[in-house]
Amino acid sequence: MNTTIISKVRDSQSGPSNEDHSAYIKWLKNKIKKGELEGAFHDICEFVNPRMDYSLQFKVARLIASIDLYRLGLKPIKIALVSTSSIEHFTDILKLWMAVAGYQATIYASKFDTVFQTILDAGSDLYKFEPDYVWIFCSYRDYSLDISPGDSDELITKEIQRVINKYKALWQVLRKNSSSFIIHNNADIPINTCFGNLDGAESWGRINCLRRINVELSSNMVDGATIFDVDSLSNLVGKSNWFDPRFWYHSKHAFSMDAYGVVASKASWVIKAAEGRSKKCIVLDLDNTIWGGVIGDDGVEGISLGASPSGEAYVDFQRFIRELKNRGIILAVCSKNDEEIAKQPFIDHPNMCLRLDDIAVFVANWNNKADNIKEIASSLNIGLDSLVFVDDNPVEREQVRANLPMVAVPELPDDPAGYIAAIADCGYFESVSFTSEDKIRNTMYRQNVERKELQNEFSDLSSFLQSLSMISKAGEITLEVLPRVSQLINKSNQFHLTTTRYSESDIQSMLSSNEYVGRFFTLQDKFGDNGLISVIILKRENKETLIVDTWVMSCRVLSRSMEKFIHREVVGIAKMMGVMRLVGRYIPSPKNKLVSGLYKELGFSLIDDVDGVTTWEFDVKSIINNDSIFINYA
Repeated sequence: MNTTIISKVRDSQSGPSNEDHSAYIKWLKNKIKKGELEGAFHDICEFVNPRMDYSLQFKVARLIASIDLYRLGLKPIKIALVSTSSIEHFTDILKLWMAVAGYQATIYASKFDTVFQTILDAGSDLYKFEPDYVWIFCSYRDYSLDISPGDSDELITKEIQRVINKYKALWQVLRKNSSSFIIHNNADIPINTCFGNLDGAESWGRINCLRRINVELSSNMVDGATIFDVDSLSNLVGKSNWFDPRFWYHSKHAFSMDAYGVVASKASWVIKAAEGRSKKCIVLDLDNTIWGGVIGDDGVEGISLGASPSGEAYVDFQRFIRELKNRGIILAVCSKNDEEIAKQPFIDHPNMCLRLDDIAVFVANWNNKADNIKEIASSLNIGLDSLVFVDDNPVEREQVRANLPMVAVPELPDDPAGYIAAIADCGYFESVSFTSEDKIRNTMYRQNVERKELQNEFSDLSSFLQSLSMISKAGEITLEVLPRVSQLINKSNQFHLTTTRYSESDIQSMLSSNEYVGRFFTLQDKFGDNGLISVIILKRENKETLIVDTWVMSCRVLSRSMEKFIHREVVGIAKMMGVMRLVGRYIPSPKNKLVSGLYKELGFSLIDDVDGVTTWEFDVKSIINNDSIFINYA
């Protein structure tokens, strides 16, 4: 969701301008009273802005509270805030921004300044609440150090480690008592210091020590957790606006209430990322988007790219896009151009940062862009809701919004100097983890497009699959692959039989018991290495039965007989364990219809069906048809 106010020209029938806040709020109230909930919710999401003052956001939050979000299909989520400061009014704003992100949030707020008591008590209300997320809401005041000017580096390091160890112990207790994802605030570094500039230069300076604490917090964070960078947010808001001593001394608010929207919206992006719902692909227009001018008219020499103020802005925007690619975002091009001409700057212009091999899918023609975007999503085998479309032309943007409302389309300013902020400020690509697979994701998707092009040369699927020369490695889940295993479980939607989500610690705990068995699978072919692409976790229910607890697979490798290869491996595991049957469940979700018939295709028999949740059984003595498996062991 674009967090900038999107102004709309409204006629007298549709309502007042959203710039007239009082009239607009009143109009929204009437709309809700009339039962036009979906329309009112949509208008609220367009209207609200993180930088609105607190009083206005609170009014909007009350509107959200009056809407039955469950009826709108928002996903329920439970968030616990344990804080050393007052958060009573912040929870209203957090609920608002969680709703904008697509969630109906139920929030538990601990009593003031009871972080350690609440977390250390295994019988506290926190654990009875059974949250999906626990947010440890600290500020710089909670990282106090017993240090004096001139103290030795050894003493300072020891004191910093004492503070870090205190929170590490807290995280470990929380991890032991709960499977929730942990969010922990770092220190919002203050501006008023005794030594002025020297405070950030000397090792014993307060500012310098808080900076070191922030680095150590991040490097010591346990799995299934992330640091929430409130210090960066305080810089974004402006330190003089962030800190307001009146709020602290009168009501123990750690920072200005006018910053609540910025903090809450950022938290909603982080939680959305932890839920695996960040965007996966950015689709780029070319002319006046990644360079200035029109390549078909101006030629390679005539486009603006470097060597001028606007040209430098385009170069920096390309660098930003390339950084997104390097951290795992897929790049695609959708341009109204002749393809050969459109590709020339990528090959010949000396200032181009992006090259053709950075682009997973390159579409340049004169067709409707909405249709082209659908083709791009199809060729990548990802949902339209995973795409962000970037185009300087407001007509093209509006056409895509109208035809593909599930595609995110940010507003771009007229000046390319603002392009980076226009994308970054929307939180589309927020992340809570980074793995080796992310580094090469764009390359793997580009190779997948090449595979599809090859498939068109074959008259039957079997011949095509045989030609790929596929090999797979099946391995036990170790600490080395655990981050990628957890990422795959939490991000996969299409090939996910139950849509259960597990943190790294959850997986470790499960596999450390004798009840569970876990395997990961890789896939490689003549085009390249797809990396770790599937995970299956099995639970031994009794001597006779092995349950398929979790089975996920990357959408990049669908329809290549990998599911049959894994099924054969699982049957082998079952035989070694001496069990007689495999049992699997399919729990429908909005995105996993693809695998609704998987168990039937693999030879399982239906034994139960309750409201679409189906249970299937497989006799391990059954014969598996190896002729339909086109993958060999590595």
